[in-house]
Amino acid sequence: MAVVLNAGAGYLLGRPPQDAADLVRRLFAEAGHDADVEVAEGRGIVDAVARAAAAGADAVVVGGGDGTVACAANRLVGTGTPLGILPLGTLNLYARDLDTPLEVEEAIPALAAGEVHPLDVAEVNGRIFLNHSAFGLYPLMIREREDMRARQKMSKRKLSKWPAMAVAVVKSLYRYPMFTVGLDLGTGPTSIVTPALVASNNRYEEGFAPIPRRSSLDSGRLGVYVARHRRPLAMARLMAEMVLGSWQQDEELDVFETREFTVTSRRSRLQVANDGELEVMIPPLKYRLRPGALRVLVPRGAALDRLKAAASGRETDALDAVPRSA
Repeated sequence: MAVVLNAGAGYLLGRPPQDAADLVRRLFAEAGHDADVEVAEGRGIVDAVARAAAAGADAVVVGGGDGTVACAANRLVGTGTPLGILPLGTLNLYARDLDTPLEVEEAIPALAAGEVHPLDVAEVNGRIFLNHSAFGLYPLMIREREDMRARQKMSKRKLSKWPAMAVAVVKSLYRYPMFTVGLDLGTGPTSIVTPALVASNNRYEEGFAPIPRRSSLDSGRLGVYVARHRRPLAMARLMAEMVLGSWQQDEELDVFETREFTVTSRRSRLQVANDGELEVMIPPLKYRLRPGALRVLVPRGAALDRLKAAASGRETDALDAVPRSA
């Protein structure tokens, strides 16, 4: 087992890196696995993941947030090397959908007792994302938040991500960008005016929770969410509905499921947030889902039970399809 920890992850901030590495190594050893643990940052994380895969690690476990996990996934897709996720970030969306415990002392035993399953990944213009990709209001919020935190760092003031994001939401709603783009779901482009468009790797479920969840990561379909809210107040209402769990019933939100779609724009560049990481992309934006393209170490828990039940059901269906004379 190769383990790569992001030195900038929230869990490691304020901790001696070697202490964190020793703890992770010890917990894996207690669970019956030999773990080579490396602490890296920036580009070094991708390089460490690549080295581990090339060296033939049985699995590469990445400790960090969703951006770190997405970077590792981009490197491991197509290699056959399984990816494990140790949630050390702020939201840990993908880890939550895998029902990974958020405490390191509980997550590692769950991973150690887990199983490898092929899960879907999504991509936009060749860039892999595991949770969602968005343009419009959401990237603007992230940019406002990061600019604010950068200014505070220079002035030696501190504001954590959540309060910074709250301020960024207010500023972004005040600016409220609108985009005229072409959306082609496979039947030809349709012109739409939207403040935000989001694509998700498998569809998000409706339900009471401030953080949307997915019950399936292998449905083979993208979720597509197009906001038609022309007024900031209406968008603020949608955000409130997300907390209340009724956001997919919003009359000004269009929801689709598809295998692939394309977004065209007269703009020469669009700022896109892929799993929370900002990237400048050149339109058209070509989205597609790649079923079962990433081998994932799924921890022991409800998500693993669902995957095993679904796999068993598919095997039964395949047997029923074979003529009895065979």
